Amino acid sequence: MKKISWKTLAVLFSIPALALIAYGVIYACAGGDWEGYDYDSSFTPEVYVDESYAPLFYAPNDIFYGIGFDAEYVGRFNDDIVADWSTYLKGRLSTDEVSMLLLKEEGVTAVSQLYTALQKKQQPPPAFSRINLVDERVKGFIIFLNLAKEIENASTTAYEWWDYDESKKQPVVTPQTVARAEQLYAGAKDEFLKNRYWFQAMKANFYSANKQNATAFFEKTRNTVPQNTLYYRSMAYVAGVAYQQKQYATSNYLYSVVFDKCPVLRTVATYNFHPQEEADFQASLAMAKNAEEKATLWSLFGYYADEKEAIRQIYKLNPKSDHLDYLLTRLVNKEEISLNSEGFTSADEYREHLKRQVDQQTLQLVTSLAKEGKTGKPYLWNLAAGYLSVFNGDNTQATQYFSKAEKEAPPSDLATAQLRILRLINTLHSTNRLDAAVETRLLPELEWLYKTGDQETLRSMHVTSWSRRYLASLYRHQGNVVQGELFDRNRTYYRTASNLEAMKAFLQKANYTPWEKMALSLYDVNLSNIYEYEAIMAAYEGKLENAIALMQKSGNTDQLPGNPFNGKIQDCHDCDHAAAQKVKYTKLSFLQKMKEMQTHVDKSEDIYNNSLLLGNAYYNMTYFGNARAFYYNNILDQYGIYIDDHYNPQLMTCTTASRYYKMALAAATTDEQRAKCVYLMAKCERNEKFKGDPENESLAWEGFKQLKTKYAHTKYYKEVINECSYFSIYLNRGH
Repeated sequence: MKKISWKTLAVLFSIPALALIAYGVIYACAGGDWEGYDYDSSFTPEVYVDESYAPLFYAPNDIFYGIGFDAEYVGRFNDDIVADWSTYLKGRLSTDEVSMLLLKEEGVTAVSQLYTALQKKQQPPPAFSRINLVDERVKGFIIFLNLAKEIENASTTAYEWWDYDESKKQPVVTPQTVARAEQLYAGAKDEFLKNRYWFQAMKANFYSANKQNATAFFEKTRNTVPQNTLYYRSMAYVAGVAYQQKQYATSNYLYSVVFDKCPVLRTVATYNFHPQEEADFQASLAMAKNAEEKATLWSLFGYYADEKEAIRQIYKLNPKSDHLDYLLTRLVNKEEISLNSEGFTSADEYREHLKRQVDQQTLQLVTSLAKEGKTGKPYLWNLAAGYLSVFNGDNTQATQYFSKAEKEAPPSDLATAQLRILRLINTLHSTNRLDAAVETRLLPELEWLYKTGDQETLRSMHVTSWSRRYLASLYRHQGNVVQGELFDRNRTYYRTASNLEAMKAFLQKANYTPWEKMALSLYDVNLSNIYEYEAIMAAYEGKLENAIALMQKSGNTDQLPGNPFNGKIQDCHDCDHAAAQKVKYTKLSFLQKMKEMQTHVDKSEDIYNNSLLLGNAYYNMTYFGNARAFYYNNILDQYGIYIDDHYNPQLMTCTTASRYYKMALAAATTDEQRAKCVYLMAKCERNEKFKGDPENESLAWEGFKQLKTKYAHTKYYKEVINECSYFSIYLNRGH
């Protein structure tokens, strides 16, 4: 048997078992990102395994699959309790009344009033006037509730692990209440009530100051009660007491029995099962009365330590054990997630990598048991064997396993879809080259796959993205860059002129094959996006006429949120966006206005104003300006605060803006105009310095120097002092 560090596991699951059973635990940090369990997985355990095992499915980053921690200690049985009592009362109280009295906060007061009326032989309060307190079943219900509410004061009090106030003590059930519970149990004639009084007596002892009495009471009475959910809940109490007394082997053995016999408590039993040493586990095994109990202990060992070893041992004991099924799904999920998390660009290298990395012991174990066909669900083992064979490069063998699974699988839409996904993975793995014939064969399967995204439970996310990457790698290897891009967008694709032109030509084709239509449906770039991208890049190069023509082709009508020709002392995008605008510029009209101003500059007409406004326009088109939206485009994909290095020359550089500010300065006729130009040039210089070194504390920029030495007498100078903290700091430093 594999040597396992039980001490490590004990630390990992270090909340005392007694505490988890004893208190209605509230986990402040039990949330989490449950999305992502199946991101690298295509093997859906829900297809094969009873839902009671669902929290035990493989969850790489959490204790339990789908829930993180188990937070149902108080309300786990509420629906069953209400249903049981409603059935017992046979309409004497409505289901809503039963639920209110049992579970709701207002039920505490109501029970007290009804119990008092019953004791004093009075009529019930007006709100419950229809309740017949003389009826034996109603009377029994009220007496039971009165006892249960007393015990609930201790059993449902939340234990807050983050509250370190040691003066707050967990309430306990009094000896008087314990005695009353045991007396009501002993005297009850009605079997339904007797069973529930027995459980209340167990709870009362467990939540008393002498918890060990719960064990004594259980041992004395266990043979007189039915082995139902209440029985196994009580056994879990006994297991918790044993853990507190450091009787770890006994505690873990009892939890394993609860795990096996009471599926609704599997999460509780699993969480609390953690031997301190390997000897504890062996001692628990020695306590097992039969092969079934040993198999259950091994199934819990498999959850914490080693699925393969657990499967081997359980298979020897009972090859048809249900516990084998969930362990197999964990084993397969672990293996596939490990293998599928690898990126790749070459299909050949990818397949070779998988074959090298697949766990041969796992493969041998699963395939050998699948071939023997002795398990309770042979189709599950054939599916798993086929899937692992795919990773091992045995595509023919995988096909054979899948064919066996199809003959044995239950008639379920989910099972059918799972098999279809695994077969598609196998087909793609065995595909080395794409041509018309292969595309025709793959088309219906891929069309089906790419429409399964909204199917609940089925794990199709990974195979959807993986299949696209895989097909793209084949196309790129064959030199078909367009199809490669359609299936798997490359953020650098449009940076190559020939790629861009090839895609434009493809998108303007008159007719498409069914395969091309499917590929296009996956692609989120259209011809308009490409023309807009070209227009934006042309604008940054100063090719305004070309940019206008391309923007017109794009059909883009997006408006810019602020006036892109504003040049303020202080950059405030939100202020500019909120300000009233006489003219709302679109990307196209913005370019057209820039071209109009450029024409005036070229003709030496009002060079100062036109150059200044062009400088503002080119400034606002950068990351620093109020018209960032100009470069928002599906291909550039620069919507956030971090700019790709490739686009730094366009989006993070104010060189063009500074050039126009210098032209305006040369054409200026007053010191007020000159002061404005040198300050706007200083803003450009600031952005360049901070872009290269955000920690740069030097403020002695050329524009600031000129503003101080040449234009201190201007009104604009005083406005800059009031609005620009950088300039004020610069002056105060005495530069």
